[in-house]
Amino acid sequence: MRLQLEKGGALISVEDPPLAIGGEATLYLVPGVDALVAKIYHDPTPERAAKLMTMIDVPPTDPMAAHGHPSIAWPLHRLLDLDQDGRCVGYVMPRVKHAHTIFEYYNPRTRLQLCPLFHYRYLIRTARNLAAAFRALHDRGYVVGDVNESNLLVTETALVTLVDTDSFQVRTPLGVFRCPVGKPEFTPPELQGVSFREVDRKIADDLFGLAVLIFLLLMEGTHPYAGRYEGEGEPAAIGDRIAQGYYVYGVNQRNPYKPMPLAPPIGILYPEIRSLMQQCFQLGHLKPAARPTAAEWQQALDRAERNLTVCKVNPQHFYRLGFGSCPWCARRKLLGGRDPFPVRDEIVRDHLPVLTKTPSELPAEEPPPTPATT
Repeated sequence: MRLQLEKGGALISVEDPPLAIGGEATLYLVPGVDALVAKIYHDPTPERAAKLMTMIDVPPTDPMAAHGHPSIAWPLHRLLDLDQDGRCVGYVMPRVKHAHTIFEYYNPRTRLQLCPLFHYRYLIRTARNLAAAFRALHDRGYVVGDVNESNLLVTETALVTLVDTDSFQVRTPLGVFRCPVGKPEFTPPELQGVSFREVDRKIADDLFGLAVLIFLLLMEGTHPYAGRYEGEGEPAAIGDRIAQGYYVYGVNQRNPYKPMPLAPPIGILYPEIRSLMQQCFQLGHLKPAARPTAAEWQQALDRAERNLTVCKVNPQHFYRLGFGSCPWCARRKLLGGRDPFPVRDEIVRDHLPVLTKTPSELPAEEPPPTPATT
């Protein structure tokens, strides 16, 4: 296969073995160009080619571009196969190194094995950077659609990258390229049970999934609709609970699901964050337009990070001012001595990896100015 970048006409090659093989495409390193990855479709189509053209012509403004990190692995150039009369067979995009799926950070057990010094401040910063990436996409009218834990990568310094961007919903003057897939755990109530191939998704749909991801990050992997069932019969699947509006931490509602005994207390969340969760999962249940925007999440998470204090016993325990005693010390006792954010001496003793960065080195987009009031 002889490949050529559409813009500029440079010839490139790809080499086996591939980085990854998926159901629709294969990823390859680009020899001699360390910063790029090539994605080659198994079944290239004119529709894919047209969608890529629109995305390349109108890219989002990446909030981390000034730091040299791609928050959004956006298509940069279409790839043409010279052996097939210049047919578009894929594209090249930025390469992200030393990153893992967001699940591996919000899940306490995998985080402990992967990055044990990734403490609560890192988790808040991850959520904030995630909101900034969604904001950049929404500002250009793009919809992620298939929001889930597998198409989001995170580095050890809390930098986020959205991948599989060619599956996003893209609107063009000629029509909408829909996102045909989704996971029930991140799907808003109005789309539960709906065929995604037959519906144009809205930014408000993304905002539900974004709130779920933020909740997972800040609540030690606890899903906002996962709880102890106290009703009759068998508990419903998460998607059905979302459809029924059974947000476990809601107020003034009848709910057969109660917080799980080992889940962190909802009070660990900064009050503004708790309020936005209520706004999304309760008010937004019947009024999707009421869900907090990505910009609102970004600004609230900035304030939540500035509100943090440090435990006097364990310098790895960051928690919100006004909470009282350290919730992570209490959680360590609840978990039989397993600390969700252990100190360095314990990490060395247990032969776990040690981070080389500190929170003060975490790059972040400057928070936007607060809108003036009149």
